[in-house]
Amino acid sequence: MAHYKLILAYEGTQYSGFQRQAEKPSVQASFEAALRQLGWQGRAVIPAGRTDSGVHALGQVLSFDFEWKHPDWQLRAALNANLPADIAVQQVEAVQPGFHPRYDALARNYAYRLYFSPVRNPLVDRFAWRLDDQPDQEAMNTAAAQLLGEHDFAAFGKALKEDGTTIRRITEAEWTASDGEMLFSIRGNAFLYHMVRRIVWVLVQIGLGKFPVEIVRQGLETGSTGIVALAPARGLTLMHVEYPARMD
Repeated sequence: MAHYKLILAYEGTQYSGFQRQAEKPSVQASFEAALRQLGWQGRAVIPAGRTDSGVHALGQVLSFDFEWKHPDWQLRAALNANLPADIAVQQVEAVQPGFHPRYDALARNYAYRLYFSPVRNPLVDRFAWRLDDQPDQEAMNTAAAQLLGEHDFAAFGKALKEDGTTIRRITEAEWTASDGEMLFSIRGNAFLYHMVRRIVWVLVQIGLGKFPVEIVRQGLETGSTGIVALAPARGLTLMHVEYPARMD
């Protein structure tokens, strides 16, 4: 029995998040169904994290135990032959038995995409939040810089467990712009539930002049910004999960 590490990409539009749910479609259920077509009899695969309903991924990481007598690339091909068109295995490899996608991760990298147009663009709209006008990038980056370092992010999300900590460490948070679009890149050791989407909403409102830059610092210091809105899920993508070199 081998222990596998797998990198999965998916378009989250049609799914109620990664995690398996009783009566709603999920990425996990679709992937496990494909794995069972190959003879897998496990209970559940282990992900690096749970993405929300409608959120996409290029670099979700999974692990599972499986008896497979062929090369790793053939497992990738066999899984992709059984997966729906909006889910695809990018890489698969046998790793040491103790590897855990969530607990061994050093950092997660997310990207959030905006575009600016008076009308929606159907070729872009599934993967970006449309705004009528471009917000002030300088103000957004000034505010985003306040996120860097280790803080209590209770104002921007909830712990995954009832007694879990809301302290996280952010090492990158920056907006870049080109060709009528903006991309927010954020890297952290871990993220709270809805944390990136809440941060994006606040930063965009700052860029539109609706909130002062200082509201980010207020949230970090007091535990509340008074804002509960979220940026749309469709603009968010889990890009990459980082591990120690011996695990990559």
